[in-house]
Order: sequence, then C-alpha cells, then structure tokens
Amino acid sequence: MKRLCARIERYFPCNFERGGPLLVILGVLSAILYVYTRIAFKGELRGLPEKMMVLTFLISAWGQRHKIKSDLIFQLLLLALLIPWLLFGINALIDYETAIKYRSVNDLLKLFLFLPLAWWIGGSRAGAIRMLTIAFLGLVTAVALDPNLMQSLGNLWAGRRVDFNIHNAQHGALFFGLVVIFCVCSLSQRILNGITVNRGNALLIVAGLFGLMGLVGTQTRAAFLGVFVTGFVALLQRILHANRFGRNRLSVAKGVLVMVLVMGSLAWPAKEFLHHRLAGEQTSFDALLAGNLQALPFGSVGIRIHSWVEALKWIAERPITGWGQDARSDVFQLAEHIPDGIKKAGFGHLHNGYLEILLGFGVVGFAFLGVLWVVLLRRIKLAASKDFYDFALYSSIFFLVVNLFESFFIYWSGEFALALFMAGGYCQYLAISLGTSPHESKTGRSE
Repeated sequence: MKRLCARIERYFPCNFERGGPLLVILGVLSAILYVYTRIAFKGELRGLPEKMMVLTFLISAWGQRHKIKSDLIFQLLLLALLIPWLLFGINALIDYETAIKYRSVNDLLKLFLFLPLAWWIGGSRAGAIRMLTIAFLGLVTAVALDPNLMQSLGNLWAGRRVDFNIHNAQHGALFFGLVVIFCVCSLSQRILNGITVNRGNALLIVAGLFGLMGLVGTQTRAAFLGVFVTGFVALLQRILHANRFGRNRLSVAKGVLVMVLVMGSLAWPAKEFLHHRLAGEQTSFDALLAGNLQALPFGSVGIRIHSWVEALKWIAERPITGWGQDARSDVFQLAEHIPDGIKKAGFGHLHNGYLEILLGFGVVGFAFLGVLWVVLLRRIKLAASKDFYDFALYSSIFFLVVNLFESFFIYWSGEFALALFMAGGYCQYLAISLGTSPHESKTGRSE
C-alpha cells in the first residue's frame, strides 16, 4: 500500500495533508475514474466514482477543517448546502404543496465538483495536466465506443451532424470545445515562452485537431458562438497586454496567429452548415422581428423562445426565492398555448442555464453563482500557472455563452465541464493556501 501511495504522490504530488495512505489512494483513484468514465460510460454505476471522490474528500477535508474554514470557497460550499433549504422553507410558507413538489437541494452543490477534484489532483501543475489528459482519453474512449462509429465518421466526412453517442450533439460540443480551448491556451503559452518544436507541442496539435474535428461535426451553433466570442476576447487581451507591458511583438504575434488559425479552421468548414441551419429558421427570425410570438413556429429556435417566455412568467411571480429546480418541467406542461405534441416530446429543461437558476433559486441563487465565479477566477489568477488561468478564464467565457442556449448549469455535462476547467487552476491555489512547501514553480506564469 505504501508503494502504491508513493507512486500516486509521484504523479499527483501534494504539499498539504490529505490523510493516511489508504484515504489518498481511494481519493486519487476515484478522481481518476471519475474524469475517465464520466463521458464514456452510462448506467447505474456511472456515478459511483463521483460519490467515492466526494466522500473521500469530505473525510480528508474534515481533518484539515481548521485550515480551510477561513477559505471563502469552502464557505460558499456551505452556503450551497444551506441556500436551497432556506429557499425551500420560505416557499413552504407560501405554498407547501408546490414547495414539496419542486424541492431541489443538490443542484448548487453539484457546481462544486471542482473542489474534490482539485483536492485529489494535489496542487501541482503537472498533476493537473495528467488529470486533464486522463479526461481527454475518456472523451476519446467515448468516441471510440460509439456503436455507430463508422457511420458517424462517414456523416462527419459528408458534412452531416454527428454526436458520437455523447447524449446529444450539444453536450459533445461542450467537451470538444474545452479540448480546443486548452490546447490553444497551452500552445500559445509555449510559443510565447520560446518552445516551438517538441513532442509536447505535437501532442497538443493532435489533441486540438481532434477537438476541432468533433466540434465541427456537432454543428452546434451555440458552441460556435461561444468559441468565436472567446477567441475575440483572447485576441483583444493579447493586443492590449502587448501594448501595456511592451512585450516582444513577434512573440505576441505568434500567439495571436495560433488563435487566428484555430478560429479560421473552425469558421471555414462551418460556414456551409451554419448558413443552412440559420436559413431553416428564417420563419422564426421573421416572427421575432415582427414581434409576433403567436406566429413563432416550434422549431429549434421557437421552442427555446416559447420556453423562455413561459419561464419569465414564473420567475416574475417569485423573483427572489425561485420555485425549486424541478419546476422547469411544469413550465412547459402547464403552458396553455404550447401544443400537446411538443409537451409529449418530454422537454425537461429550458435551454438556458441562467433562466434555470432564476427559476429554481431566484435572484439569491443567481447572485450566489456570480460570486462563486468571480471568487474562483480571482484565486486561480493569484496562484495558477498562466496556461491554467487562461484555460479557466476562456473556458468560463465559452461556458457562459453556451449557457444562453443550453441548461448546462443543471446538467451532468455542465457540472463535469466546470469541474474540469476550474480544478486544474484551483488545485494550485490550494497548494499555496494550505501547503507547507511548494512542489514546483509556477511554470509558464508571465506578466
């Protein structure tokens, strides 16, 4: 056991106390299984590694409670446990039956899966890279396990939409987008640091092309918009940063060139099907421009708009406390003007993460989400290597954009994506705030 623990500490080094060898082994192995299996494997046992990772984290963190009690992220974790119950109590006083029917107490807690994952990564940049590599291999495995893989590859080559059996195309696009963002962040930082030719760069290019292929194949408009917004922000930051600090213009130009090439590689093959999909919604756009919601058809865009309008009515009734997350199913089912055929299709969410939070937890939950995001990014900026801060920042932009059109805040895929792009940076903050001595320098950090 000691030998296995020593090997784990070698690959996922940690400079703060996490408990005995058995606890560390169970925690790290469950985290590895969690990131590897979460996308690819379905069924009742899929949540077992996640539960084990969380349980071992709680046991381990309890031993460090005197150190972590002042950390704002851990305080927010306690609030994520208390807020739903507080709002439930208020709603129970208003209408006990609806409070019981729509009660949801775990949705805010699931946004904190990055915390046990960061804990078991241990605090080093190298350990974070290894964990993300395992998650990437899990995505590759998910694609390889597609029962119709050859047909999917044929459809991809022919320019038709594919999802590789990852729930649906929108969810796959989220993960492929994160792959592209991480590879671009890492590759740009390497180029800025003067690393131009080595095996690491070659692997990043291959992984980035894989993510780009998958992203193009999903033909998901929200994901493309998210990537383009992220790319625009990144380009603007690079230019402003170069002007402010007088960085070597050639080095900055190389980093900018990488981003431009990625965005161009994405835009060129996307132009045909994006034009086709947007043209197919012309009737919806005409109805929206005319302000005639009654004439808005129940297509891809129409369903979203109709559900948002209905959700806003519910939110207006309880803007502060919300109704409870499970109210989202009744937003559709109780709407009088939505056809029965659409209701029977079983839409279980609102296709908008922000409306989901407002409907479930009101302004209280929405404000909590904003505070969590700001605090996380500030801590990651303070402690993490430059590539991991960029990954957290640009993935956040991408994630926040796609949540305008999908309910990723309350879906397993969004919760998992959030854990992946926040844990690598936050684990480095844990190493500084809880550690006794650093394991490695913050390689890649630059001002």
